[in-house]
Amino acid sequence: MKKVLLLLVVIALSRYATAQETAHAYQHWYTYFGNVKINQRWSVPFDIQGRIRDGISNKGQLLMRGGLQYAITPQHQVLLGYAFVPTYNNISNTWLPEHRVFEQYIYKAPKIDMTHRFRLEQRWVAQPNSPDAAKTIGDWKYGNRFRYFNRTQLNVRHNQQSTRFYVALQDEIFLNLWGNDISSLFFDQNRFLTAFGYKLSGSLKADIGYMNQFIQGGSGARNMNHILHFAVFQQL
Repeated sequence: MKKVLLLLVVIALSRYATAQETAHAYQHWYTYFGNVKINQRWSVPFDIQGRIRDGISNKGQLLMRGGLQYAITPQHQVLLGYAFVPTYNNISNTWLPEHRVFEQYIYKAPKIDMTHRFRLEQRWVAQPNSPDAAKTIGDWKYGNRFRYFNRTQLNVRHNQQSTRFYVALQDEIFLNLWGNDISSLFFDQNRFLTAFGYKLSGSLKADIGYMNQFIQGGSGARNMNHILHFAVFQQL
């Protein structure tokens, strides 16, 4: 399965690599991942993200997401969730909302700190009006999207002993599915992250790293964002 999904990433990227020139941009992403445990089976994972364009001063995107998760076993988990994602649009000079409902399945490998996540999203994305229009939102577009996420965390060792430091490698591919008015293109985007982290305690850790985000827009425009990514993870 892992090799098949990796092959999909390679094919998708190579397909669009020669389509047209790629625009490059720089961003900062700040994320807090929390998980409130209700009991041995049920929990409420959530995250809050601030994504800032062009350094640290320009407006970008906010993401607020949460869900109800059920652990079938410690290695197998399912979740139903909702996300609210306002994105700043330069054309309408306002924040345009996006609503998402999503379902996901997580598999955690038993012998290595590796997580596989499969997610289906139903998205309602607001579209901008012209700058002189009475209303900033012109219409809404609906789309279905599939996401596969893989994260591997490797402990840093010293004198054959694990330390509080770790290295994280992750990749996530986004694919547009049927009934998609947002984009008719199958490949949506890919995010690759390499990060260096520190475990502050058994329930709290933080890492910082570089993320490369390659996006294929609905119009065919290609963008690559170079992102400084800072994340905090906490079990509550």
